[in-house]
Amino acid sequence: MADTPASPAPSPGATVDPDTVALTLLLVSSSRTTFYFQGTDTIETVKNRVHENWPKEWQEEKPAAPQSLKILYLGKFLADNSTLESNRIQPGAATIVHLTIKAPEQELHGHSKSDSAAKCKFCLIL
Repeated sequence: MADTPASPAPSPGATVDPDTVALTLLLVSSSRTTFYFQGTDTIETVKNRVHENWPKEWQEEKPAAPQSLKILYLGKFLADNSTLESNRIQPGAATIVHLTIKAPEQELHGHSKSDSAAKCKFCLIL
């Protein structure tokens, strides 16, 4: 199945090929694009295809790796090993999901990520 963005995007709930999921990805910036998948594709596959076919108009927001992408649907982040169908995203319909991009890991107060939080005397978790 094609995994590149379509133009124009189908409207939410619109009927598409009965074996295809039209997944419209919505960024926080309100930019959106649609990719097509099989219902049996895993979320990890979705992230990889989206990263490999990152839209040109989103280049300034492109993450370094697919693992930096998080997909939010019906109020929950979807697990990488789950499928579109197991998350109630059914073939034959257009579905909008939110795509978030995890910021690159940064050092906090001179400590690398491998240092435990207990060693950091500047961090306060409420």
